[in-house]
Order: sequence, then structure tokens, then C-alpha cells
Amino acid sequence: MEKNVMASKPLHFFIVFFAFCASNILNAAQIEPLRVISIDWTQTETLIALGITPIAMAQQSGYNSWVREPAIPNSTEDVGLRSQPNLERLAELKPDKIFISPLFGSLTPKLSRIAPVTEFTLYKKDNITWEGLKGFTRRLGEETNKQKEANALIYSAEQTLMGLADKTPKDTPPLLMIQFMDSRHVRIFGTNSMYKIAANKIGLKSAWQAETNPWGFSLIGIDQLMDIKGQIIIIKPLPAGVERSLQRDQFWQYLVKNTGQPALTVEPTWSFGAIPSTLRFAEQLTKTLNNKEKQ
Repeated sequence: MEKNVMASKPLHFFIVFFAFCASNILNAAQIEPLRVISIDWTQTETLIALGITPIAMAQQSGYNSWVREPAIPNSTEDVGLRSQPNLERLAELKPDKIFISPLFGSLTPKLSRIAPVTEFTLYKKDNITWEGLKGFTRRLGEETNKQKEANALIYSAEQTLMGLADKTPKDTPPLLMIQFMDSRHVRIFGTNSMYKIAANKIGLKSAWQAETNPWGFSLIGIDQLMDIKGQIIIIKPLPAGVERSLQRDQFWQYLVKNTGQPALTVEPTWSFGAIPSTLRFAEQLTKTLNNKEKQ
């Protein structure tokens, strides 16, 4: 009997030791951050906001012009155009996962030879609501084992937006939120747009009630802004030469005067962004509306 007990002790030791090692290996795998690459800027900004450093992303210069924040980590590589990323460099980086949106879905067959591809989007008809933005954030959190961070980002954003709502001038007219395509044509944002969500969350309304596309805007001539009373918000960047042209354009000057408010300009915020861009635009709006006299 004693011999059997003695013989079982080494076996028990090895079982415990093996379980301990397996547990450590599993924990190390869970701690090791995913090596992710994002092609779509909406996914990129959200990944960074979740505390993830993508090993690479597409078109950093465009992101810096149109999105700006959150800032790209220094270690994140640029792999070229969103529509034509450098496949050779992508393969060298050995990612665990690649994120894209259906807009770049034609890349999936090639990218899937490099790493598993996760394709999903925020921007589709009737999905651009605050609930839609939260769902998008949670989906990315699930895909990257950052569920807690996703919920924390949502909670923090909601608290920030409530604070901004208290600071927003209560007498602000409905907004005409536009981006210039050239000196005579603009995208005007309304239903299904991130800009409208941001405005609504801080107690403001959109003056544009016409139908918009799945991206939340209508493409119109500036003459269609005539007779619409509201606060014009021009979202940068402006195409080359447009600012100077508007300064000389008597029709534009008359149109602005007819709205009853001076046209205001805000810094770039990604038109097709998620929660990080919603926060940035809400902050830009609040700051600009509280400093009208300085524009």
C-alpha cells in the first residue's frame, strides 16, 4: 500500500506541473497583444481609442488630414493606399488579423492569404445612430479581446457628451453642416450622419431635412442652401482655392447673410467616423459656437 502511495506522488507532481505550465502558456497567449492591421480609417480610429496599436494601417497622410485624432502611434507602419495596400509588406509584418470594410472588400481574397480578414462596416442605411456606434465599438472590442475597454470608451464618451451639452449655447439655431467639394458644391449632412449624432447628443438639431445617402449626406449646389435659416458649419479641410474663392463670391456672401448667422468653420473630423470622431466633432462644435466672435 505504502509503495503505491509513494509511486503516485511523482505522477501527481507531474500532473500539477504540467497544468501549471499549460496555464502559464495560455495566460501568456492571452496577454500577448494581437498584431492587427486596419485598412479602414473608421476601424483604425476605434482600435487606437481602445488602446490597441495597429502594427500597420493604410494611407496615414490622408488620416492625418481628414481624421487627425486619435493620433497614429509612432510604431504603426504605413502600408500605402487603402485601395491598394502594399501586399508584400503586409505579409512581412505577419499580422494575426486584418480589418477592412466592405468598401475595400475586393481586397479580401488577396489579404486572406496573408492573415484572417474581418470585414464589417458601420455605415449602412439607418445604422448611423448612437446605438449603431456603440454596437460597432463593442464588435471591435470582441474581435480584439478588448470588451472592457470598449465598454469603458462608450461610458466615457457618454459622460463627455453630457458635459458638452451643458456648455453648448442654448440659442443655437439648427445646423447646416457642410463640406465643400468645390466652390459651388457641398456635401450637406443630415440623417444617418455621424455629425448629426454629435449635434443631437449635445442638444443641437440639423437644419437639413431632405433625404441623405447611406453615408449621411446629400451632394448639392450651394444655391440649394438659399432660404434655409440656420447656422452654417463648414467642416475642413477645404479643397485648394475654395477659401479664397468664397471670400470673393458675392452670391456666397449673400447666402450666408440670408441664413441670419455668420458661417463658422471647424477643424477636420472624419465624416464617416465612429465614437472617437463623434466626440471630436462635438468638442469642435461646442468650442466654435462659444467663440463665434473670434471667427
